Amino acid sequence: MRSVNIFVSYSHQDASYIADDSLLGFLKGLQSDGIVFWDDRQILPGETWDDVIKANLQRANMALVLVSQSFLDSKYCANVEIQGFLAQQAHIFPVILSPCDWKRHGWLAQRQFLPPGDQTIEEHYKNSGKRKRLYLDIREKIRQIVDRIRLEAPEPDLEQGWQQYVHDTIRQWSKPRYALDTRFVELTLLLDQGEDAQGMRWQAASETCHDLEEVLAKTTEPALVILGPPGSGKSTLLRHYELQCARVAGDHPSDIQTSAAPITFFIQLNDFRPVKSQDPMPDPREWLEDRWAKKWPRLPSLETLFQDRPMTLLLDALNEMPYSGAEAISRWRDCIQDLAHEHPQTRMVFSCRSLDYSASLSSKEFPVPQVRIEALSDEQIQGFLEAYCPAYHETLWEHLRNSPQLALLRSPYYLKLLVEQTATGEIPSGRAALFTGFVRQALQREVLGDNPVFHPGGLLDNRDIRQLTQARAGTHPFALPERGPLVPKLSQLAFRMQDRQSATQHRQSATESGQVRVAYDEALAAIDDAAGENILKAGGALGVLEEDLERDEILFIHQLVQEYFAARQLAHEPNPKLVAQEWQQDRVTPSLAKTLAGLANADPLPPLPTSGWEETTVLASVMAKQPDQFVTDLVAVHLPLAARCAAQVEGAVSEAVKQTIRWALVERTQDPQADLRARIEAGLALGPLGDPRFEQGDGPEGAYRLPPFIPMAGGAYPIGSDDGQEEDEGPAHQVNIMPFEMAQFPVTNAEWALFMKAGGYEEERWWETQEAKAWRRGENTAEGPKEEWRNFRDRFIRHPDELEDLQRQGQITSESLRIWQDYIGMSLEEFEDVLSSLYPSGRQTGPAVWSDEAFNHPQQPVVGVCWHEARAYCAWLSAQDGDHQYRFPTEVEWEAAARGRVGRRYSYGNTFDSACSNTFETHVRRTTPVGVFPNGQTPEGLMDLTGNVWEWTSSLYITYPYQHEDGREALMTGTGRRVVRGGSSYDNRFFAGASYRNGYHPGDRSYFIGFRVVRSSPIS
Repeated sequence: MRSVNIFVSYSHQDASYIADDSLLGFLKGLQSDGIVFWDDRQILPGETWDDVIKANLQRANMALVLVSQSFLDSKYCANVEIQGFLAQQAHIFPVILSPCDWKRHGWLAQRQFLPPGDQTIEEHYKNSGKRKRLYLDIREKIRQIVDRIRLEAPEPDLEQGWQQYVHDTIRQWSKPRYALDTRFVELTLLLDQGEDAQGMRWQAASETCHDLEEVLAKTTEPALVILGPPGSGKSTLLRHYELQCARVAGDHPSDIQTSAAPITFFIQLNDFRPVKSQDPMPDPREWLEDRWAKKWPRLPSLETLFQDRPMTLLLDALNEMPYSGAEAISRWRDCIQDLAHEHPQTRMVFSCRSLDYSASLSSKEFPVPQVRIEALSDEQIQGFLEAYCPAYHETLWEHLRNSPQLALLRSPYYLKLLVEQTATGEIPSGRAALFTGFVRQALQREVLGDNPVFHPGGLLDNRDIRQLTQARAGTHPFALPERGPLVPKLSQLAFRMQDRQSATQHRQSATESGQVRVAYDEALAAIDDAAGENILKAGGALGVLEEDLERDEILFIHQLVQEYFAARQLAHEPNPKLVAQEWQQDRVTPSLAKTLAGLANADPLPPLPTSGWEETTVLASVMAKQPDQFVTDLVAVHLPLAARCAAQVEGAVSEAVKQTIRWALVERTQDPQADLRARIEAGLALGPLGDPRFEQGDGPEGAYRLPPFIPMAGGAYPIGSDDGQEEDEGPAHQVNIMPFEMAQFPVTNAEWALFMKAGGYEEERWWETQEAKAWRRGENTAEGPKEEWRNFRDRFIRHPDELEDLQRQGQITSESLRIWQDYIGMSLEEFEDVLSSLYPSGRQTGPAVWSDEAFNHPQQPVVGVCWHEARAYCAWLSAQDGDHQYRFPTEVEWEAAARGRVGRRYSYGNTFDSACSNTFETHVRRTTPVGVFPNGQTPEGLMDLTGNVWEWTSSLYITYPYQHEDGREALMTGTGRRVVRGGSSYDNRFFAGASYRNGYHPGDRSYFIGFRVVRSSPIS
């Protein structure tokens, strides 16, 4: 079916008739029949008005002429538009809007028109029912004319179809709301190391990109996924790429059919669902074909294009599929594989909120790289504020730089909301206040602009209007006018739309809320108000709702806006049951064992299933009239979520409630009956709220935190083992150790963040050795990890059978075996190139994985710090607390603490148990929050000595027996390998033994190395 283009000719004084709720909005339902309407509202800023008008006149098959006296008096309408239609003999269909002298115009008097006779819409069709019947007659008449056009006119050539594709794509994505400023985009490519990778499956590439075109140029895989939280710009990246491709094609329209540039197809996956709920999931290729044909009926089918030329499918919001179980993901994974086999020049780009959801798209045969959108750095935020708010950028940054809100605003979406609201450089108190300010500003704009829909007595009452127009500073940050039905009904609509989505999604895996679409009539039913149509119209005018006329659907303009309005409803009518979550190991579904059985070797342990209401609940908590009660009611059904709510910077939860939640979280982490995922989640929730077991201090260099310390008695301890895994563990011997206190946990990111905030990387006095000072300046910072890899490669070259022995023993995976075999086969120059790409040199100002969400949570142990960095921290902490000196343990102090006087094999006993620690067998595949393995602690109470992270010690890696005086504790020697102990989540049981010794270059910053401190009195 060929498309027919209809040019809408009208006077701007009659603009109300082309509004979405009037005549033209009613007619746009014809678009599903390939009837495309165009009017001058579609002209973009910067385009030449006259040129665009004339170009669309040439493309038009028909003119819909809205006749009034102002139209007839317009010289432009008469001399350009009407004469243009007559010259090209286009079909002209007049509609008489109001009384006028139309009979004096010959071109008009001879044509068939509506209303019939001498009637006009304004005079004779004032009744809404009567007018609707007239609009139905007009729509049917247009359909008849279109059928005649299709019979009379030859099929347009393909070139016209491609020109329309280019024109419409550019017009659609050139709107200001879709603009992309690549200065404030940073993309990190995460490469799939395979299902059998040792350690992290997804490894970050060293280089970053700034748009999707750059990412696609650097990758060859058939599919990839853009990852980022709501508001990070995932959809904008996809739209921007489609705009770029269309503009390239538009520069050479005659070549578009033969060009090597890809044809793109942007489509949102929130409509990927069965026709009926009981039906099977659709086949992705059939679904795509159907959507393509409806949008571009004049172009060849998708299957034809797959065969003829490169195509890039831009598939937005994987996590928002209404039926988001494993079956839907499996179908798209199969689609990736089928297209890769049949049409290798076709590529697919998905967007998704989290790696936990999208990782299963990847397979061994066709790995799917993930592309992480990085949060904006401080420098990027300052640059954004200067670019978009030049008058107040310095004041804004001064307010933001040390505020809790800074963490919330590290995306262009939130920053745009901020700069559009600020008057003098002030900042809102948080996300809810930011969205409230956005809506309030939009309401004020429409009211002051005298939009009839917002007149008093209708959707807003008189007091609402006065509050909007007369309220001054001091307005409550979440206050919106709610006496009239507008805001309450928009909130009700969002809530019911989201409730509808959660009812269709499966809770067999982590479920995420998403942007929801509903049919127009369903939206009216959800609003349940006589003014429903006006409420939808008002939502569009405010910029919070969008109407998809082609599909007759309503959606909120952004998922975050939908969640905000739903949160307003939830704040008024709390419902903790929406987020209820099981946490006991005998009640969680699916069980931990079943979950682990379904994971590939390198896949991380996913979190507990969620309901999709979590983010909405967090927003609602700060707007609730009784925040203490709101949060307290959550404690019984979802303790970690209650903690998240209590930790919100704009919330008003009392300190007493927060403290109750803190200790409840600690108790959950120590409960052996709690599912491991529940203990991890509770540990993570402690981070933002603050772990009550840690002491908060304020020293001469600023704030610091101290963990609980466990005293270790002095005396003789068994050290070393004659039956260990490696020869260097022996000989077994006794060592006398002085009393000391050891931190109960490894140093956490929350503790390390205070060192960074105090300028730890800038202050040279904490860096004591010459090697440490040089490292701080940026000299040879990459040599540590490079040296480790060189040593391993040399070792495996000398002993080629060792790799296969390690694989047979289960100490490395088959994927790690393959990678090392590749490295062994490289020339030295090629291997050095690999190392340089993995470990770029230069000055470092934070841990190696500080920006990686898998490792940077406040309650996780800090990792990616070398021996020099960790020693600088100890020096800084000692200066902060004048009562103690903080240092690394010696390796024998560490071993004594882990093995005790009885010489345990592991910190908790002699028999390995994967439930007692975070090792490779536990299958977490990342660091856990400190202290979530209660059965893995020593009798004294030390935690995480087995697994989680390797821990630096002060000792040089010298063979046993241990002799304190032989130079191995020479701290001012900054060279030489230093001993690490304990194993990690990356390593299996062989490395987690309490007597196992390992040594690393002091400059190594691997993601599996951390440390803990010991202390003693300065006098001793």
